[in-house]
Amino acid sequence: MALLALVLLAICLAEYLRHVDTVWIVALEAIAMIAIVVLVAHGLGYGPGAGWLPAVVGLWWASARTLSSWRVPGMIASGIAGVLALVASPFIDRDRPPMLDWFEGLGIPGLLGVGLDEFVLALVTAIALIGPANAVVREVLDHVGRGLLGEERRLKGGRVIGPLERVMVFAFAVGGNYGGVAAILAAKGILRFPEISKDEGDGSRAEYVLVGSFVSWFMALALVPLF
Repeated sequence: MALLALVLLAICLAEYLRHVDTVWIVALEAIAMIAIVVLVAHGLGYGPGAGWLPAVVGLWWASARTLSSWRVPGMIASGIAGVLALVASPFIDRDRPPMLDWFEGLGIPGLLGVGLDEFVLALVTAIALIGPANAVVREVLDHVGRGLLGEERRLKGGRVIGPLERVMVFAFAVGGNYGGVAAILAAKGILRFPEISKDEGDGSRAEYVLVGSFVSWFMALALVPLF
C-alpha cells in the first residue's frame, strides 16, 4: 500500500513538470521530484532503492504528458506500475518508518485506528484526484469521440467541478458515508441537466457529461476497497 502511495506521489509531482519550458528548470524540478520521492520512501521505512522505481514512473508520466503519441501508453504504463507496486508492497522489507512516531503523535481523534500507510495513501490519492485524474479524463474524452474535448473547453466549469467531485466522492466513500456519495452523484445530475437538455446536433454535450462523470467516479472509487 505504501509503495503505491509513492507511485501516486511521483505522478502528482511529475504532472507539474510539463508546465515548464526552460530545460534547466525542468532538470531541477525532476531532481527535486526524485529527492522528494526517495525521502518519503525513507520516511515510510523503505531503503533508498525502493524510491527509485516510483521516481522512474513519475519521469515516464512527465515525458508521456509532453508528447501526444506517448500519452495513452504512458498513462497505461503508469497504471500498471501502480498495480505492480500494490502487489509487490507486502513482499518488500521495511524498517520501522521514521514518520510513524510523528504520525502517532498527531493526536487527531479522527485518525485513531488509522495506520500510517492508509493515511499516506489516502492523502496522496486525494491529491492525485485533482491534476493527474483531470489529465486522464481529458485524454479519455479526446479519444472517445470527436467534439467531446471541445465541449470540455466550452463547459469550463467541469475543470473545477470534476476535481472537487472526485475528492468529495472519495472522502465520503472512505468514511463509509455512501449516502453522501449518492447525494453528490444526484446533485451532479441535477446541475448538469439544463446543459444536457439544451444539447444540439450530434449529442456531444450529453456524451461529454456522461463519459466525464463515469470516468471521474471510477477513478474516485477505484482505490476505496483498500481502506
